[in-house]
Amino acid sequence: MSDNYWTRKLARQGVSRRRVLGGAATAGIGAAALGLVGCGDDDDDTGSGSSTAPAGSGSPAASPTPAAQTPQKGGVARFVSANNTWDTFDVDRSRFSPVAWLMGMTNLGVTQWKSFTKAELEGGLAEKWEQPDPNTIVFTIRPNVFWHDKPPVNGRQANAEDVAFFINRNKNGKLLDGTEDPNFYRKSAFRNVDKVEVVDARTVRVTFSKPDPFFLTTLAGSYAKVQAPEAVRAFEKDYANMKPELVIGTGAFVLKKWSAEGDSEWVRHEKFHAQVNWDGVKWLPLFTDQSAQQAAFEQKQLDAFTPTQNQVIQDLLKRYEGKIHEVKIFSGNPQAGTYYGGAAPWNNPNLIGAIFRAFDRRALIQSLLQGKAVLSGNVPPTQAAFAITEKELITYPGYLEDRAKEESEAKKMWEAGGGPALGDIIVDIPDIWEGVYSGGAALITNQLKKVLGNNFVAKIEPYATITGKIVKQEYGNGKNNIWFGWITEVSDPEPTLLNYLQYNSSQPQFQQFGVKIDKVDQLTAQAVVEFDIAKRQELSKEVMRELVKNYGAGIPYTLVAVNSSLRWNYLKYPEAVAFVQQHQYGTQWWFDQKDPTWQGRPA
Repeated sequence: MSDNYWTRKLARQGVSRRRVLGGAATAGIGAAALGLVGCGDDDDDTGSGSSTAPAGSGSPAASPTPAAQTPQKGGVARFVSANNTWDTFDVDRSRFSPVAWLMGMTNLGVTQWKSFTKAELEGGLAEKWEQPDPNTIVFTIRPNVFWHDKPPVNGRQANAEDVAFFINRNKNGKLLDGTEDPNFYRKSAFRNVDKVEVVDARTVRVTFSKPDPFFLTTLAGSYAKVQAPEAVRAFEKDYANMKPELVIGTGAFVLKKWSAEGDSEWVRHEKFHAQVNWDGVKWLPLFTDQSAQQAAFEQKQLDAFTPTQNQVIQDLLKRYEGKIHEVKIFSGNPQAGTYYGGAAPWNNPNLIGAIFRAFDRRALIQSLLQGKAVLSGNVPPTQAAFAITEKELITYPGYLEDRAKEESEAKKMWEAGGGPALGDIIVDIPDIWEGVYSGGAALITNQLKKVLGNNFVAKIEPYATITGKIVKQEYGNGKNNIWFGWITEVSDPEPTLLNYLQYNSSQPQFQQFGVKIDKVDQLTAQAVVEFDIAKRQELSKEVMRELVKNYGAGIPYTLVAVNSSLRWNYLKYPEAVAFVQQHQYGTQWWFDQKDPTWQGRPA
């Protein structure tokens, strides 16, 4: 990429050009930003990728770096399905992790993450970009990018009009008939775009109303995948009726088969602009069936397996010593619950605080996850460079080591807020979460009942139902209900923009939770226009402190799981991270068919 305004400006400040190429938002942060250094009870940052957390904390270490080899073509990768939680195949209006996984394989973004651990961006649909001044970015579209050969797009060449349509649609947040749609969840991330101009078939000029530190990483987001304009025109009203024919991208794989249960199949996009190593990808519908997953993994019908039981992990590592390896990765989805704090009953700080403190986070870690998790505040350890340390976190209510004090204070707050008069309280639990953590719903409700005294009743619901209620402010807002489970995955190594969109009271997403904190408004507004990374890190830590002091502001974070992924040695990959990395499958993941473990793998 050629020299540009920010390269010149930051070079004068002693910042290298390499850091600028990835965009000003996160370039150069490295492993610490991704939580690969751990979140232990000390402040040491080795920067080496190894865990600095205390023994037994479950904080993951970086995965072994695969040897530098030339990737081989061939083989169909097989993984467990992303589970059955789906909302729409219109990625601009989705917030469900499985959709991000799927679209990562089928659709390119304008930009994309080349490496999360190194915080490096690269072009997706864009071959390069220039920034001649603070308010302008000019994108050059690759000349050899083609849409999948499905009607109505029929394999045509991608162009600048496609990118302009994508940016304008997200900026406007409207359906084609002009209807405002609250499901354009990322509309505010495009708020600084003033105009989008198609200069020629390969050139798009974006002009901003004010400099935007985050636009390049916004375009690299896991849901920021470009859809063809004619596909949107044809399918916008039908995207919720999910069929593989509706998914048309420029990505490395073409979706051929799909089912909500997870039995899905992709094949190589033969006109992809770079080498695609795998012949295809298959998902097996075994998300909640650990026994079936293990059997499939041992027979090499699955290339990776994430056991929930420590005993299973140790047994497999012993029996297949030298043939498989373990990779510990933070889960992309923290565990929490949400409610609308802008109206009764949950607009009472005492009730908010009581719920927040009643969760026994350490018991959840031990009982649900066999110790394979870490405490989490509103900025999770996945984004460690922007979060306060665990040593500091455990000084705040909700995270105290003195459980008796926590429960006593929670009970006092509950009674002061009139909690006993609320009667029965419904706790919605996602069906897929309960499927993985059998008995988890009872554990959650029993914790709350034990501490607060009311009868908390678990109601198992599909995630789509829960998400719909969140958007409509139906948790709280005159109703005695909350929910608990996985929340939307962390999709960016830096939390600054999400903090602004989610907790600043001027933003649409804030309306889902509604707990206004003046200082958080001030800090998030300051951080979102700050170009200095170190200053944003400190501002983010201040935001986190204020959120934790205010009992999560309607989002009571509890923990982040540490997943132990077992992988056959023939499976080669660039990095193991907590972020959606399916866009790397085509060009950076591959099978070493010369590795001894490849022998006996079913075709």
